[in-house]
Amino acid sequence: MNYNNNKPKIKRRIIFAILIIITAIIQNTGARFNGILSFHAFLLIPLAVSISMFEREITAALLGAFAGLLWDLSSGIDGYNMLVIMIISAVCSILISRVMRNNIVTALVLGLSALSVFIFLYIMIYIVLDGGGNPISQIFRFYIPSFVFTSVFVPFYYYIIKAIFNSNRTVEEM
Repeated sequence: MNYNNNKPKIKRRIIFAILIIITAIIQNTGARFNGILSFHAFLLIPLAVSISMFEREITAALLGAFAGLLWDLSSGIDGYNMLVIMIISAVCSILISRVMRNNIVTALVLGLSALSVFIFLYIMIYIVLDGGGNPISQIFRFYIPSFVFTSVFVPFYYYIIKAIFNSNRTVEEM
């Protein structure tokens, strides 16, 4: 077996892991350039979805779990982000490999759908079921503006990941 063919894959996945770490630092430090007023971008979700559009299911799930783990470490939530982002990444990868084409329109559909599912589950688990305040007020003051702000980053991450993938392809991926 010739392992020299795996060098571009390994290099690409290391670059993806570094990009996840950098994005997690930007998202989780609470820096003012990450948020406008009282809402923030959930940058790891469009990044994980974009990566999963170019990787196979297992790799996408593992990189999604890594992104969610980094988010969980800073948020104090035990495993929610890791589990949800891992499942979203695996589902997006399966959809791209079997049902959908890999293009910017699909990236927008998958990215915004993943963001919607993530926010809906979070609201249902941590606000409605846990009694964490007025959910309607939080939806309109924080979650909808955060959704809109995050949606701007979906094409940005898609084109970055596409460029990284195209520059580090193996022979069988061409």
